[in-house]
Amino acid sequence: MTASSVPVRPSRAESDLEALLARMRRRLYPETIPVLVSYWLKTVYAAGHKRDWWKDLNKLLKQVLREQFLDAPSRQALMEVRAWIQQDGLLTAKTPPAAPPGAEPFRANLRTERLAPYIGQLLNHWLSAEVARLLVNESEPAFQQDGGIPALATGRALERLLVRERLSPGTLEMLLQPELLSPREVYPADAEMLRDVVLALLGRTAAPATPVMPATLLGVAPGSPLPPDYREAVLHASYVECQGSEEVHVPIRTTDALEILKGGAVRIASIIVTTDGRWWESENLQSGEQYTVVYRPVGRLRIDYSADHARLDVPWPDTQLGWSGVVHFQDPFELFGREWRASSWETDGQRTWLHLVFSRALPVVEVQPDAEPRYRQAGSAASDIAWAALENALAAAMLQHNREPIEQLRRPDFIPLGRAIFELAQSMKHRRLVRRETIEIHLRAIRYLQAVVSLEYGRVPWRILPTPVRAGFLKSRLDADLLALLNQVFEALPEILIEAGRPIGRSAQAAHSNSPSQAA
Repeated sequence: MTASSVPVRPSRAESDLEALLARMRRRLYPETIPVLVSYWLKTVYAAGHKRDWWKDLNKLLKQVLREQFLDAPSRQALMEVRAWIQQDGLLTAKTPPAAPPGAEPFRANLRTERLAPYIGQLLNHWLSAEVARLLVNESEPAFQQDGGIPALATGRALERLLVRERLSPGTLEMLLQPELLSPREVYPADAEMLRDVVLALLGRTAAPATPVMPATLLGVAPGSPLPPDYREAVLHASYVECQGSEEVHVPIRTTDALEILKGGAVRIASIIVTTDGRWWESENLQSGEQYTVVYRPVGRLRIDYSADHARLDVPWPDTQLGWSGVVHFQDPFELFGREWRASSWETDGQRTWLHLVFSRALPVVEVQPDAEPRYRQAGSAASDIAWAALENALAAAMLQHNREPIEQLRRPDFIPLGRAIFELAQSMKHRRLVRRETIEIHLRAIRYLQAVVSLEYGRVPWRILPTPVRAGFLKSRLDADLLALLNQVFEALPEILIEAGRPIGRSAQAAHSNSPSQAA
C-alpha cells in the first residue's frame, strides 16, 4: 500500500464536529437545536482541549458555514459557537483544563423497571416546576419572542435536576435506551433535550438515531370497522422502509380483517402517533401472511406553550365539511405524558383539526401501574411560573413584614389570594397562641379566593406556603374539619396530612357541601 492510498484519519475536532452535524440533521424539533449545540459545546470545553484543537474547530466551522446547506436554526447556532470561541480567547489565551469528574457518592443504579417511570416523572412532573423556578428566581425572560418557553431554560432545568439527583454514569447510560420512550408517555422534543444533557454529563458528543417506534393510537373515525381492541394492536406495530417510502404496519387478526372486508368499500380512517412525534394516516388494509393496516407519515405534532395552558392541534380522521366550533368528547386524550381536553375543531377544506388544551400531567401510576414513584401532580410550565412567582412574593413579604411584594405581582388575580395566605402566615407566627377559629377563618378565605384561579391554575400548591406555616400545620393537632379544609385548598399535601384527613367527619362534610366557595 502506497503512502498516498493510506486513508487520512479525521482530527479529533473534525470527529466531534461531524457528530454534532449528524445530530443536527436528525433533529426532530429544530427549535431545540440551541440545547443540542450548547451541551455539545459544554462537552468539548470540559474535555480540556489545547489551543490547536480550538483553532482547528474554528477553521472547520468557517468551512461548514460557507459550504454546507444548513437550516436557519443550525446556521445560527454554529455562528454563535464560532463567535464564542473567538470572544472567549480560546484561540490566543490559555485554554481551560479538563473538568474534574462528577462529584461522588452517586446514587445506586436505578433498577431496569424503574427507568421508564423515572423518565416520565422527570419530564412530565419535575421539569415544569424546575423551569418555573429557574425563570422566576433568576429573573430571566420567562418566554421567547414567539411566546414559548426558551429551550435553553428547559435544558438548564434538566441539567439541574439530573445533577441534583446524583445519578451514576451507569444510570445515565440506561436513560439513553430508546425502548424507554413512548409517544403516550413522553413529548419527543423533551426527550431530545434530555438526551443532549445526559450525553454532556457522560462527556460524549456522538448519539444514536432517534427511534421511530413504538406508536400509539390517536383516534379512529366514528363508524370505522376497526376492532374495539385496536389500540392494543397499535402497540405491536412495526416500522417499514420500502423503496424510499416509510410505512407503519399495524397487525390485525384474520377474523377482524375479514369482517372489515365484508363491508365492501373499506373505510378504516384512523390516526396514529410515533415516538418521533410524527402522525400517520391509515391508507389501506394489506393482505398476506398477516393482515396489516398500513399508515403513511403526514406531519409532526408540536405543543404550543405560548398561552397560560399548553395547547396541541391534532388531525382528526373524520372530516367534517364547512363548519367549525365547540366539540365534546366523552374521554380526554392521553398523549405526550399529558391529558388533553378538546376545546374546539375546525376544517381547513382538506381535513379536520382538533384544538386540544392541557388538562393535567398524567400521574406516573396511571401510565405505569406497577410503578411506585415519588410523584406530584404537575401543571403546565406557565402555571408553575405563576405559582413560583407567588411563592417568592410570599417569602419576600414575610421577610419585610408587609404585603408590598404581593401587591407587585404581575398577575392581578393572584394578589387577593396572596393577601389571604400572608394573613394566615402572620397569624401562625405564634402557633401556640393562635385560636383554632382564626385558622379556620383564614383557610375558608383562601378556599374562597383560590376558586378564582383554580380553573386556570389548579389548587394552591402546598410547597408555596412559607416554611413556618407548613411546619405549624405539621406540628399541630388538627381536628377533622381543619384537615378537610386543608385537603380542599392545597395540592400535594404531605401524606401525613392527607391520611389524617381520612375519613372526613360529618361536620366537615356538611361544611364542604354547604360552602359557597365550592359553588363559585
